[in-house]
Amino acid sequence: MTAFVVGLTGAMGSGKSTVAAMLRELGAKVLDADAIVHDEQLRGTVGYSAIVQTFGTKVLGEDKEIDRSKLAAEVFGDPAKLRRLEQILHPRVIARVLEARSMLPDDAVLVVEAIKLLEGELRKASDRIWVVVAPRATMIERLAGRGIGEREADLRLAQQLTEDQFRAAADVVIVNDGDRDKTRERVRDAWAGLRRARA
Repeated sequence: MTAFVVGLTGAMGSGKSTVAAMLRELGAKVLDADAIVHDEQLRGTVGYSAIVQTFGTKVLGEDKEIDRSKLAAEVFGDPAKLRRLEQILHPRVIARVLEARSMLPDDAVLVVEAIKLLEGELRKASDRIWVVVAPRATMIERLAGRGIGEREADLRLAQQLTEDQFRAAADVVIVNDGDRDKTRERVRDAWAGLRRARA
């Protein structure tokens, strides 16, 4: 028996990080795939070299680090380029997840928070899929709080799986509609169910 991996996913603005923080409080070890992706793009990494070789120096900022907004603009809306970027970064994320799992005790639960969980290999590395959903208006509002305008938010959400697709892939669905206490209760119930199943 090895540590148990819960893949935590959902659309942008659904509130995955909120749910991940609640799971951390309950005793889960949480890995943020986006933070790993960030690490794997830093100067001196294999990811950095591969990205610069693939997309050129136009994706670099003045400090010669990869400028994430320039990189996003380069691949956003071009599925072939986005796929190339994912082929560079996804294997690194998987390797880090497997490494983290191997270092945990058998009864531990590792939660991997990732927006692109269902489309790639990360899904296979997960023992259970938990999906966070929220009303579209709530997601747009949350994205506005991050400085993403409504049109941009609509565009980004349109490129992601629909709520039905997310739900169809889920072992557990957490509704995060803005009532934090209710969300916490749903997370607690799902966590208790997971611990019971593991015991």
